[in-house]
Amino acid sequence: MKQVAIYLTNTDDSAFADNHPDDAEKVAAALRAVGADFAFSLFNVTKGVFPEDPLAFDAVILTGSPAYVDDDFGWIARTLDDIRKIETARIPMVGLCFGHQAIIAALGGEVAKRDFWIFGATGFTVADHRSWMQPAQPEMRLYAANKAQAVVLPEGMELIGSGANCPIAVTCKGDHVFTTQFHPEMSDSFIAALVEEYRGYLGPEVSEKADSSLTDGANGDVFMTWIKNFIELERGEG
Repeated sequence: MKQVAIYLTNTDDSAFADNHPDDAEKVAAALRAVGADFAFSLFNVTKGVFPEDPLAFDAVILTGSPAYVDDDFGWIARTLDDIRKIETARIPMVGLCFGHQAIIAALGGEVAKRDFWIFGATGFTVADHRSWMQPAQPEMRLYAANKAQAVVLPEGMELIGSGANCPIAVTCKGDHVFTTQFHPEMSDSFIAALVEEYRGYLGPEVSEKADSSLTDGANGDVFMTWIKNFIELERGEG
């Protein structure tokens, strides 16, 4: 059985967050829902809870967060350091939203705050399918909640999915790093509740656009299957 560490990076401690599973639990549940038989170890790194040895797992997943990668928090610096160690060891690593940005920043790329939100469901094109991306799907929709995006990829990282409002939507490095700016772990009901919770903060224009985007749902189950396949992938030595 694969041993998978999930770094919980979400700093939201609101009553809304308390009424829903945390992001690490969402990721584990979404992977189980597509048939993953993994043993999960969940680490709330925002509270200083890190694996004693970040290299002691078969795979590592980093969740989303309202934090920014350039925020001056000790847990972010330590997370970026762990990412570099994990990548050097070529342990399979998955980044979702903040996790995607953190991996890109840690490995030498750039992340920037944008002047617009992506909230709700958004589409993108998969330009380059990898072996683990089965069932293949050239066009995807995933849920999103972000204002920062990766803008420059690190050396060796490849762009494999891009959208009109998110040019760097999905990336990989070799067969050991796989990231997306979006949230495949979010359920239909959760994203609807999240839009409602943030309606006053987002304002009517963004909220109404988010509402209308939810009509056709998203392909989170497909993307979570890709993550499952990625973790299960047979890799050669070195």
